[in-house]
Amino acid sequence: MCLSQIRYCILFFLLALSWKATGQIKDVGVPDIKHFSKQDYQGSTQNWQIESNANNWMYFANNDGLLEFDGSHWQLYGLPNQSIIRSVKIDENGRIYVGQQNDFGFMEPDLRGELKYHSLVDLVSEDDRNFEEIWRIHLTDFGVVFQSYTHLFVYRDNRISTVHLPNRLRFSFYINDRLWIQDEEEGLKEYRRGKFYDLPGVDELKEMEIWTILPIYSNRVLIGTANHGVFIYDGEKLESWEGAGNQFLKDNQIFSAAKFQDAYYAFGTIQDGLLITDERGKIIQHVNKKKGLQNNTILSIGLDGDNNLWLGLDNGIDYVDISSPFTFMYDPEGLGATYSSLVYKEKLYVGTNHGLFVKDWPEGIHLDTEGFRLIPKTVGQVWYLGVHQGAVLCGHDNGAYLIQDETATLISDIRGAWMFLDLAGQEDYLIGGNYNGLTLFRKTEGERPWELVGPVKGFAESSKLLAEDEDGSIWMSHGFKGVFRIQLNSTLDSVVHYDFYNSNDGLPSDIYVNLMTVGNDIIYTSPNGIYAYNPDLNRFDPSVYYNNIFEGQTDIDYIKEDQFNNIWFVGGSVPGVLRFQEDGTYNKVVGPFETVAGRVISGFQHIHVVDRENTLISLEDGLAHYTPSYKVNQDEPIGVFLRKVENLTTGKTVFPALLSEHLPEDSLAFEYRGNNLRFTFSSSEYKSLDKLKFSYRLVGYSESWSEWSESSVCEFMNLYEGDYTFEVKAIDPFNTESEISQFHFSIHPPWFRSTLAVLFYVVTGLFLLALISWLVYRRMQISKRKERLKNLQEHRRQVQQYQREMLVSEKEIIRLRNEKLRGKMLHLDKELANQTMNLVQKNKFMDRVKKELKNLQSQTEDSSMKSKISLIINRIDKEFDDKRQKELFETYFDEVHEDFFKRLTERYPNLTPREQKLCAYIKMNISTKEIATLQNISTRGIEIGRYRLRKKLGLDRDTNLSTFISSI
Repeated sequence: MCLSQIRYCILFFLLALSWKATGQIKDVGVPDIKHFSKQDYQGSTQNWQIESNANNWMYFANNDGLLEFDGSHWQLYGLPNQSIIRSVKIDENGRIYVGQQNDFGFMEPDLRGELKYHSLVDLVSEDDRNFEEIWRIHLTDFGVVFQSYTHLFVYRDNRISTVHLPNRLRFSFYINDRLWIQDEEEGLKEYRRGKFYDLPGVDELKEMEIWTILPIYSNRVLIGTANHGVFIYDGEKLESWEGAGNQFLKDNQIFSAAKFQDAYYAFGTIQDGLLITDERGKIIQHVNKKKGLQNNTILSIGLDGDNNLWLGLDNGIDYVDISSPFTFMYDPEGLGATYSSLVYKEKLYVGTNHGLFVKDWPEGIHLDTEGFRLIPKTVGQVWYLGVHQGAVLCGHDNGAYLIQDETATLISDIRGAWMFLDLAGQEDYLIGGNYNGLTLFRKTEGERPWELVGPVKGFAESSKLLAEDEDGSIWMSHGFKGVFRIQLNSTLDSVVHYDFYNSNDGLPSDIYVNLMTVGNDIIYTSPNGIYAYNPDLNRFDPSVYYNNIFEGQTDIDYIKEDQFNNIWFVGGSVPGVLRFQEDGTYNKVVGPFETVAGRVISGFQHIHVVDRENTLISLEDGLAHYTPSYKVNQDEPIGVFLRKVENLTTGKTVFPALLSEHLPEDSLAFEYRGNNLRFTFSSSEYKSLDKLKFSYRLVGYSESWSEWSESSVCEFMNLYEGDYTFEVKAIDPFNTESEISQFHFSIHPPWFRSTLAVLFYVVTGLFLLALISWLVYRRMQISKRKERLKNLQEHRRQVQQYQREMLVSEKEIIRLRNEKLRGKMLHLDKELANQTMNLVQKNKFMDRVKKELKNLQSQTEDSSMKSKISLIINRIDKEFDDKRQKELFETYFDEVHEDFFKRLTERYPNLTPREQKLCAYIKMNISTKEIATLQNISTRGIEIGRYRLRKKLGLDRDTNLSTFISSI
């Protein structure tokens, strides 16, 4: 073997080893692309250069300024010179160099961590300040080089050296520690130690416009030109790159390029998007506007820490997740919602809501790829694709189709073919489920391997999910009713009997119960977990085994076992897989599938495992391709950064992520009136954009962590003075947590709790204490005087109280005496009344006796008897006006009524004794008739007496005589 052959073998081995070590870029489908428009980042449309710093933050040279993206927030830094930023470069210390029209300099964080611009133009001589735009910045071993079309500046040790150019330049390149420039007149040269040196073998490039130079194996370089493609230069001779993509690059004009993963190249073109190749020029990916970019003109290409691509477009920014295990298939006109997929005989069939599409499998990379082709006559919704005894059957809204290569033949016009079921021991027959029940198909010989026998009679329920058990019964689940067990006759064309099961038979509900098969097991998913049929009890019970292997996850509604015993599933709109292990257990994998979370069609989930390297997942907007063996780089830990701490009251802001180590202490302290703080944080884990979650806590305020949330902002209000530590962490879809990012700060006490205020309080307190002591002493003296006065007043009060009590006692004695007298008076009054009434009764009795005696006198003829009777009558008359009785009455009356007659005489002296006596009788409430008897006069006489008495007393007609006399 010759020496050249040995070198070639060694080179080939090194290339293969390098390729194996760095991984492989997927060439199936299109990588996930995330768009950022000018409305998202609030900048200009064009972005000329892209760099990342040690935090993996992305920086873009934008028409409106320097654009920064940290994974959660965009920030546009406007510069004093408002011209377009054409170039940006970041050194190992994080200093960001930028170049503009007649200006260049760098940005560094100030004492608060905020980026500030520092121009270097003042270090340039006055004669060289009209240098036009800075297009390139290089970090070299002899300084920072700023290059425009007319000047070359070297910045070192805070000095600017101007390199004098013989001619105008095009662009410059720093490759393998060598600075190359393209002179418009003399072509490609190398700059060393203040001089320019010719490069051998590059005369062919003199008239070409070079846009990129990238390193390749064995110190060779790739030289990309605008219109003449790519060349390989080994330092002595120039050769055309023989890669398949070279012609494409010639036709579409290279504008930008980057090398990544040590073995791949990304070329941005003016006319047709992005081309990715390997070192040999093999095309790996071609992505343009037709395949998902915002537009086809790529002005710049940058790399983040995960070797994913950032594209600065002519109108916006695109992120290409080139290292993801997922790629996507979209038809240029839009596949729409996909319900099923199948790879068979080097064809990929995709059933969508638009029809059945097909493409070659594997398709391979073609720049003018045709994409998916619609199979004629299949326009409409395709529900099912499957291979049955070597024939591809398609379940369609129109019925059932036989698919042969790219031709569809309708074999059943019974609408709504959901699926087809092979029967055990019945290889010549096939059961189909449709909108209105079941259909029977029979195997035939000839061009059509299957033909329709007809509908299966006796069953008319929509049959989307079917399975056959070991007894030959067919099970069917209806998503809105329950589960059916169907028994067919021997000819399979009629239903002999069916049983219906719902929530009354152990199922958790009547709806959302889906039949699935794993091996020989028929299981049923529900929102409450997985169930299985118990034949001994003829009911359904939770499946302990399957609920355990799914780790208790209850929201699973799709399960499928692949040919490698792995169990694929969809739960909560997120796909996942249970990887079958050698020991018979399963390893649950969900994290990588967060990429397609929420994009799977509910109720129409479908996962097709082609082989160990190719899995297809139906989405609501296309088809996802998943490569299980594609390992995502998880070696680097997730970074989480506290971007900004903002005082909502005073506006003071600190940027901890860029703070210098020697930070003034006052920048980490906030005034008490600024105790309302907003914390903004981020993570530059771009492969998990929109999927990262954060948790935080404020030590000194609460020891508990917050719930995981996608929000990257939090606020704490009314913080008390003291020392605090804010902590934040992030977690990605792979459940990998970041390290904790901390920020220590303090809240000053309010002015009334400051040290000076405390000293003032102490002095004031001592003064007040002395004042209080004096006041207390004075108050004690006053209190003693008041106490003596109080005791004297108390003595006087007691004496007065004693006197009042004595007076009260005397009054009480008088009251008791008066009550006794009143009692005696009442007794006498009653006795007087009784005596008077006795007298009245006596007088009445004597008057009757008198009348009877007079009657007897008139009746007798005996004169002596008449005389005796007259004598008795005279004695009776004397008793009526007995003076003793009168005196006795007056005596008793005066005792009872306390000198009534005296008072009456004093007020009315003109009253006669008879009238006074009449007043006494009236005061005693004796009636007129009784008074007449006592007075021995007629009732009329008493009434006349009362009338006269009223006149003497001066009473009008409305005044009651008895009431008036009672008041005297």
